[in-house]
Amino acid sequence: MATTKKHTFDIPFIGYDYGKDFNRDFDVLFGQYGNPIIGIRIKNIVEQYSADPDNYLNFHTVLNQIVSIIGEGRIVQKLDIFTKKKYTVEPSVQFLQQKYSEHFEGRLFKTIETILLFTDIVDDTLKKKIKHYHFSDKRYKELRDKCQKVFMLLKQSGCEPEFLFEKDFEYYISGILSMQFSDVPVFDNIKSTNEYLRIGNRFVKNIAYVDVENIDLPSEIEPYSILGGNGAASETAIDNFTFINELEDYETIVYNQIITIPLQAQQQRELDKKKKKHEGAANNSPSNAIIAEEIQTLLHNIAIDGQLVVNAHFSLLFSASTPEAMEGIQSQIENKLFTKGIIVSKNAYNQLELFRAALPGNATELREYDLFMTTSEAALCFFFKESYPVNEESNFYLRFTDRQGVPLKVDPADQPMKTGRINNRNKFVLGPSGSGKSFLMNNIIEQYLTYNYDVVIVDTGDSYSGICQYKGGRYIQYTEEKPITMNPFLMDKKEFNIEKIEFLTNLIFLIWQGPDATVSSAQKSILDNVLMSYYHQYFNSGTDWYEHKTSEELILYLNKYNIHEEDIHSDRSSTESSEKSYYDILGLPFDASSDQIKETGRKLLKSYHPDKNLNNPDYDSKKFYKVFEAYEALSDDYRRKIYNETQLIIVKSKDIIERPDSPSEWDQSFRKALIKKIKELEEELEAKELSFNGFYDYCDKFLLLYLNNKKHSITEREFNLRTFLFVLRDFYKGGRYGTTLNESADNTLFDESFIVFEIDNVKDNPKLFPIVTLIIMDTFIQKMRLRKDRRKALIIEEAWKAIASKLMGGYILYLYKTVRKFWGEAVVVTQELDDIIGNAVVKDSIINNSDTFILLDQTKFKDNFERIASLLSLNKVEQNKIFTINNLNNKSGRSRFKEFYLKRGSKGEVYGNEVSLEQYLTYTTEKPEKSAVEYYVRKYGNYDEALLRIVTDLKAFGESLENLVSLVNLYHNPLDQNIVSYYQMMKKNHPGKNIFKIIAQELEERNISFSELMHKNEYQYEKA
Repeated sequence: MATTKKHTFDIPFIGYDYGKDFNRDFDVLFGQYGNPIIGIRIKNIVEQYSADPDNYLNFHTVLNQIVSIIGEGRIVQKLDIFTKKKYTVEPSVQFLQQKYSEHFEGRLFKTIETILLFTDIVDDTLKKKIKHYHFSDKRYKELRDKCQKVFMLLKQSGCEPEFLFEKDFEYYISGILSMQFSDVPVFDNIKSTNEYLRIGNRFVKNIAYVDVENIDLPSEIEPYSILGGNGAASETAIDNFTFINELEDYETIVYNQIITIPLQAQQQRELDKKKKKHEGAANNSPSNAIIAEEIQTLLHNIAIDGQLVVNAHFSLLFSASTPEAMEGIQSQIENKLFTKGIIVSKNAYNQLELFRAALPGNATELREYDLFMTTSEAALCFFFKESYPVNEESNFYLRFTDRQGVPLKVDPADQPMKTGRINNRNKFVLGPSGSGKSFLMNNIIEQYLTYNYDVVIVDTGDSYSGICQYKGGRYIQYTEEKPITMNPFLMDKKEFNIEKIEFLTNLIFLIWQGPDATVSSAQKSILDNVLMSYYHQYFNSGTDWYEHKTSEELILYLNKYNIHEEDIHSDRSSTESSEKSYYDILGLPFDASSDQIKETGRKLLKSYHPDKNLNNPDYDSKKFYKVFEAYEALSDDYRRKIYNETQLIIVKSKDIIERPDSPSEWDQSFRKALIKKIKELEEELEAKELSFNGFYDYCDKFLLLYLNNKKHSITEREFNLRTFLFVLRDFYKGGRYGTTLNESADNTLFDESFIVFEIDNVKDNPKLFPIVTLIIMDTFIQKMRLRKDRRKALIIEEAWKAIASKLMGGYILYLYKTVRKFWGEAVVVTQELDDIIGNAVVKDSIINNSDTFILLDQTKFKDNFERIASLLSLNKVEQNKIFTINNLNNKSGRSRFKEFYLKRGSKGEVYGNEVSLEQYLTYTTEKPEKSAVEYYVRKYGNYDEALLRIVTDLKAFGESLENLVSLVNLYHNPLDQNIVSYYQMMKKNHPGKNIFKIIAQELEERNISFSELMHKNEYQYEKA
């Protein structure tokens, strides 16, 4: 019997040069020939399913620059190590978050670790069968310097480089030697055969891309491939060797990628010599002509593009637990490589040699027959460029699953804001009915509330009652008996601003004309002015606000109330004198010049002369004589002085300065009259309270004055006061909606962290629905302003349609722009395609001010998706990502889940919304499931306990959740042994029939409870 030869496996390394001894931030490993090896751990910058060709091209360029920096006479080795790990629970004090982690506990997921290694070429002389290497301090320093440059390039390119130290080298060397990457590697004997290696109980195979006897490689290759096929995402860019990600039964895969860069001048001379040799033999064999032509093309590319001639090697090393699994993986790899035009060798007898060459930095052991010549550009197309998504480093994150099905931390706001990826936190969510929008939003909200968050939801479908009850939030439903009431008119003086006036103007016009009307400039101006006046009277009445105003400002203020300067003069003369003053008669101020008096007087005398008015029946000759008298008295300086002194005596005797001899005293006299008029006005137009009632009462008084402007009268067509007051009366005391805008919301709402306004009952009321929605939004804004120490989110489900009119456009725009300044976000959720395409408000206000989009399965919209893509600025790459939603073969071993696309800024990623059963029962929007959960909550009092009981009962029940829910809803109680036994008995007696339908019919026919039915049926069956 033949015996197996045993040899000691020599480790091909002789020691380390420690960087700490020379103030270097890396250690250098020395190979068996004395060649220095420097390693850098990196992350492949093309994230799996990123779908962007530019990402592959950029990484390809970076790799090409690395090869150029390292230069001739050296080796670049890239190892991509694929391993599997088990997800471990991340403890949480939050019950649902803890259950989320436990749901994934032990689930296998794939990881990719990537290292780049740089060393010198060791001369390979086949005749002597030995390798030669001459160590040089100069070359060693050059290698260190070049690796520092490479490190800087990798850092600038986002590869997150880290130099390797001794412990890192040992980790990777040990991992490959044992084909097991763990903290404590276990080394076993290695058995080498012609077909595979046996390392302990693992079967290890190395598949080289190049046949040692015949090189079968594609004539052309790009840095990436296209997914292909006829699907919506058929143009998606993928890695050339992305099939490695799809392999399943392996334990460890090491993709060994090696480029050796020979001395270029020498290599080109040899190529030229080889070309001439084949040209000389071309007449004897056509293949020689083909080879010569290929060499000529290679030399041409080198000369034109400045590419390097390199020798390359690529091999896949993998381990499996059984020979069958190994053969299965081998078959899959060979088939996939064949589709790439790569035919691997069937005579790979050098398994141990290839295995050793996969050790970090040990590419020096490769022989010439393991390498093939090509250009650096072509060789780098064989490099693997993808990585799996990893947790985002942030203190604020949400957890969704990656495409593999394990939790991933995603920061939706903070980090993207810091890096400039987004400028606001607003979100727009689009997905057809049944795509899982509300379920996803439930998950997001539950996670939001684990932070310092205030969440307000406006909903019309009862989608959030479960999570609201679980979190102990306030669930407010609108009913006719108990309507949602607000007082949007109530505010502090500091809150009174232009934005608030804008909101109230829109609200009033909405009540008056409805959401589809367009407010005219005149109507808006009138409503703005009545509101300004209303709040001015309320906040300033009884104060001395006018003391710091000029006379001109006071006149302008009174003008709004249809009181003009001539009215003040008239009032003064009627109060203090039976006759108008000479100045008033001439319509001139006290300080008018002599020339002004003469010119004005003459014009008036001419105008009022009896000869000019002979045919005027309304002519009053008294006017002419009054003007004449005034002109005579004031046109002469001496007479004017006497008149002024006389007037001053009269005025002072009444404690009012009417005609002093200085402009300042005249102004003071006039101001007294103005202030007197203002005080009279405040008494007449008192604003007694801030509410719709108070506003309505104020309108009734103010608008009569304001609209009947004697200088610029407003017509009924421009503003119909009668219909205005008539329509608004519905919301006035005693009206149908008299409490809606007059009773303040519960003040404790401002302290609530979670509020759901369920307004489904008014969604069909065209008058009330938009108003209720709008005032809830305004309530959020007040909350937003006052609760400055926390994050805020306003989530508007289909209710947004109520306020998506031209009228509301300005207010929505204000909300979207303002919420950002208060650590908040506005989220709109919709399901209809036409809603976003055909609505200018959505486009101009919501979409243009949302930097984050969430799209669920868009298959329903694929025929119209170009319009959506244009509206949401989705390029072809992002569209390709979207159409991979729910279309990957990634369902195995996972519970029910749906995927969604999260676009932050200009690009997005696809994640999975997979949750624990406890979370599902909390988020569910299915009425029967909600009802069943309610019975458990009612029985056990505590929501967490109720969820635990349902899950426990489901496992014991042994059937589907649907059947448990049906049974609980019929029983009106949680499951117990009696109901389960009865159910089993009914199944036995009615095989193949719908037991729930039978039970429901019996309950209805007998009009008895389930307990009574069980008792009677059990008796009958026992008797039978």
